[in-house]
Amino acid sequence: MQKKKLVQFYLEQYEQAGKKRPKRSISTAEMQKRVQTLFRTLRSAKPGRVNVRLLEDYHRQLKNISVYAHRKNRADILKKLQEEVLPKLVSLDLGILLEEQKEGMDETFLSWLQENHPGAICQETLFTLYPEYRQHMVQGQIYELVPTRPEMEFPEVRQMHRHFILHIGPTNSGKTYRSLERLKLARNGVYLGPLRLLALEVYEQMKKYKVPCTMRTGQECLEEEGSRVMASTIEMADFDENYDIAVIDEAQLVADHDRGHSWTKAILGLRAPEIHICMSPAAEQAICHLIELCGDDYEAERYERKTDLVCEEHPFVFPDDVQKGDALIAFSKKSVLDVAGRLEEAGINASVIYGSLPPEIRRRQMHLFHKGKTKVVVATDAIGMGLNLPVRRIVFLQAEKFDGISRRPLKTQEVKQIAGRAGRFGIYDTGYVTAMGEAELAHVRNHYAAEEDPLTQVNLGFPQILLDIDAPLDELLRIWHEVTPTEPFIKENIDEALYLYDQAKSCKQMIDGFQDKHILYKMVTCPIDVKDKKVVELWLQYCCTYTADVSLEKPVLHREKKGGIQQYETYYKQLDLYYQFSHRMQKVIDEDWLGDQRAKTEMQIMKYLTKGKQTYIARCRYCGKLLPLGSPFQVCDNCYGRDSSGRRRSRR
Repeated sequence: MQKKKLVQFYLEQYEQAGKKRPKRSISTAEMQKRVQTLFRTLRSAKPGRVNVRLLEDYHRQLKNISVYAHRKNRADILKKLQEEVLPKLVSLDLGILLEEQKEGMDETFLSWLQENHPGAICQETLFTLYPEYRQHMVQGQIYELVPTRPEMEFPEVRQMHRHFILHIGPTNSGKTYRSLERLKLARNGVYLGPLRLLALEVYEQMKKYKVPCTMRTGQECLEEEGSRVMASTIEMADFDENYDIAVIDEAQLVADHDRGHSWTKAILGLRAPEIHICMSPAAEQAICHLIELCGDDYEAERYERKTDLVCEEHPFVFPDDVQKGDALIAFSKKSVLDVAGRLEEAGINASVIYGSLPPEIRRRQMHLFHKGKTKVVVATDAIGMGLNLPVRRIVFLQAEKFDGISRRPLKTQEVKQIAGRAGRFGIYDTGYVTAMGEAELAHVRNHYAAEEDPLTQVNLGFPQILLDIDAPLDELLRIWHEVTPTEPFIKENIDEALYLYDQAKSCKQMIDGFQDKHILYKMVTCPIDVKDKKVVELWLQYCCTYTADVSLEKPVLHREKKGGIQQYETYYKQLDLYYQFSHRMQKVIDEDWLGDQRAKTEMQIMKYLTKGKQTYIARCRYCGKLLPLGSPFQVCDNCYGRDSSGRRRSRR
């Protein structure tokens, strides 16, 4: 926009402001002094050297001068405002704008400003006012590009007739088994589940029944020639492929804030005339709503538990009450290893399962428990995600968990999902559930058999069509997230993507493709553990160097004496990142090297988990005394209660 038009707009705004009555009367002498001081200051000010706060003060002073000049009919001051002062003010305003903001200074912006914030320029700068306009424009483009009804993002699928078979029941009811029996007959079928281990389980089942099957996850691909079934994690769903039968497992995760959008997208956009959905009863209403939005039809098959589930009367005593077939549940890796170490010290072999454990190690730990080589399994709530284990009794060592914000009691759905793993059909006639502590047992007893509240939310993912909008990626993500969807939809959590964006932005000059939002989006949505500093550092290195060669630089294991199991888990995550980033950026992957490094790293982790877990027992950092099970502190009460002189002090 020409500077002349901006000056004219400013003039009109100040004229309108000048016709309003002043809040208080100012003497002519005082105003003359103000006019001279401000005009002199503006003449000496240089564009780009004045901060926003000072500029806004100039705007407000000019407003007062304009009011005075109009009230006193001071034509000389008004002329000076028009010919000298306002052009200078416009220059100063433009001087603090970013280049993309200057490009947005058009008549549409001025019209929007006049309509929505008349007179605002008399108190604020262009720099302050422009972001709201920018958000307004981007929101408008979002509404234009993204249908208000999410199902319309798949117009070709809307032309199909799809029939859904809903398998509704609790854990241990056989619903997934029934759907897989149908999948065996597929000419081109797909299984979509939440875990690599579940995809592997389906892959192995299909091969057992002589059904050619391929497994594809974000970590690996096991291809078989002539494959009739694809077993995948939900994020790997192919929406361009035509299937005859599809199975979507654990669909109650549609409400999950981080991953639920993948289930939503699969239900709305999967191309298959026959789709089986396995879910808990709480998800029925939400899933049926999605299917009805699509105009498809469905039938429901309901399942009951195949074994009884009984809550024990007395609290569990650790480790005296440990029995063969127990699954002891804690809610952090630290707690799991602490419990496993105490069991090892008591002569009890235990398998361990927690979220950051590599999938292959989880599988081996499960295998040891399956074969009876370990007496019990100690696990986080990862055990509740469809993993089939010969568990007789679930023992809650804690009845609350940290959810990323605060510690809170376990919800009904969480208690039922975990407790339901007890009493594996075909091995036990009855499953049992208990907890350590009277209050904890009471909480479990109140929730393990209670009815779950129906899911009220369905998660939506970021529509990649929005990447074509002319705006920075972080701005697009934030503005899209602020646009309120229709019920029952909620937006996916974008915190990790924004965190990685900020990391990349810090060295954007070194990233080839930073300005290409399609490339950048692939980078920031790469699934990594953002809490692991070394993994994030390698990710950033790949962002900066991925164009340097046909392959990415391979991760290097830096062994440390005190690194323990963590250094190998981190290295395994880096190996996964090497594979995932290479796959996303179409780089050549050294499959042999990767397989060899994974195998060696898995062997090291297994050594730590087979023997030596006693080093993870939680002890007081000062006196070495055993801390209470599940203690959030690193110091015992006695040591905490003494100061450096040895005197007692109270814990507050």
